[in-house]
Amino acid sequence: MYFSIVFLVVPWVIALLHLQRKDKTLIPLIAPFSSVNAFLVNGLGVQFGFWHVYPFIRREFFSTISFDLGLYPVLGCYMIYFIKQSRRNPYFIVVLMAFLTALMEFFFLLMGKVAYGNGWNVIWTFVSYFFPYLFGYWFYRYLQNIKVIN
Repeated sequence: MYFSIVFLVVPWVIALLHLQRKDKTLIPLIAPFSSVNAFLVNGLGVQFGFWHVYPFIRREFFSTISFDLGLYPVLGCYMIYFIKQSRRNPYFIVVLMAFLTALMEFFFLLMGKVAYGNGWNVIWTFVSYFFPYLFGYWFYRYLQNIKVIN
């Protein structure tokens, strides 16, 4: 249970203490989009039996909700923050964030906090992070084009 609480609360504490001071627009504009992406991907993954997240309970929606509302929206905001701050190609940052998030999940797999099924593996995990991060970057570009965010 603490595992779930940590990944809901700690990312938001860090984001509110650090990221909100640096860029006040990122959290309200990017976090909801990232959260919707997380709900969609985790919902599909759990529904089709590709993965299971600790605590392994019958209603697996509750197992992933701390990530969908906590960790993944904050990571999406930080990805955009790094893109804005970096002179590197934004797609490099997208790939790097997907890789680092997949690596983090691989450690969860090794610790027994995540279980894979139906042929799922860490390569598919990378892909499942890459596309939501890519869509998040495109959403950010869209917000720039309509002059909602700079």
